Amino acid sequence: MKNNKPEKCILAIGAHPDDLEFGCPVMVNNLIREGYAAYYVILTNGENGCKKKVKTVNDRISIRKKEQLAAAKKIGVKKVYFFGEKDGFLEYKETIRKKLTLLIKALKPELVFSFDPANQEFTSINLFHRDHRTSALLTFDAVFAAKNEFIYPHKNGLHKVEKMYFFGTNNPNYFLDISGKIDFKLDVLSSYKSQFPDFPNFASFFKENLISRHPDYEFSEAFRIMDIVQISF
Repeated sequence: MKNNKPEKCILAIGAHPDDLEFGCPVMVNNLIREGYAAYYVILTNGENGCKKKVKTVNDRISIRKKEQLAAAKKIGVKKVYFFGEKDGFLEYKETIRKKLTLLIKALKPELVFSFDPANQEFTSINLFHRDHRTSALLTFDAVFAAKNEFIYPHKNGLHKVEKMYFFGTNNPNYFLDISGKIDFKLDVLSSYKSQFPDFPNFASFFKENLISRHPDYEFSEAFRIMDIVQISF
């Protein structure tokens, strides 16, 4: 007899190819090993972040897409959805929130990963730039809309996400020890050859400067985990 129970899954949403690999690849891989199916959404093409000299925009888009797919395969992601927005120009558009809301209702993820929408301190020009902030707000608002049956109705009905995992956060409340998996994380990041043409040099810089710090762990992934309280009377 066929089991019609929805698969246990997570949805991770980033602004560009490589965002999710910086933020949460070990956590996502761990959850996959626990039996979750993982889906990615990449909102922009990432074409303006390509450091490799490539003549045409379409070629840069193609390269970045292939690199994202290669990285996702290493992690074990089931499918990557590319929304095709322009890199560096991501806008808060209702059409995007609608697509995200309907995808959440279709996939019914228990967990959703994204940049932290609470990060408005502007302490890093790389972390807090426009695309990252906009993707965080779009994701947060789509999670809210998905639990309402009347906001963008879907044949699967509404869906209530259980937790949101915010990466790139200034206020983490959970650290995942990845000291034994730092080589895995770096291997995933090495998929982005257009970003890091001198990868050994980047890897050294990453371990010294960009990895989240915890007093008890050599290397870690940091998150602000938010339990979503469902109000019902």
